[in-house]
Amino acid sequence: VSFMNFSKTTEYALRILSFMAMDEEKLYKANDIYKSLHIPYRYLRKQLTILTKSGLLNSVQGKYGGYKISKKLSEISLLDIVNATVDKSIQNDCFFGFEGCAVVEKCAMHDKWAVIQKNINNVLKSTNLAELKETGPHSFISNK
Repeated sequence: VSFMNFSKTTEYALRILSFMAMDEEKLYKANDIYKSLHIPYRYLRKQLTILTKSGLLNSVQGKYGGYKISKKLSEISLLDIVNATVDKSIQNDCFFGFEGCAVVEKCAMHDKWAVIQKNINNVLKSTNLAELKETGPHSFISNK
């Protein structure tokens, strides 16, 4: 059973940074990322802004500008990327989606779901872009 889905925003951010990790020293133009990943252009620009504001990318202005990963790949975990793209104010941690779960009363799945969420967060925290560069989704990314 597959029950964990990232939002499109998070999915695109993971794809963008995984792609850029293939050559972390390169300054990427938005158009080059667009051509390789086929993310809708306006959405891509929004993603690049989010990733820059979160400190995961640096933006270089001007004719020869672009975007570059701001840290060593080993210093950027998948959890960092997820956290940069998730709106904490709308995040719901209850398995059933109950807003008051654990505040007023715990739902039947609360404790078990908390363990699953903790394990997922641990995997995301312990996986970094350097690892993705070695094993990572190269076969899914076109370089045409």
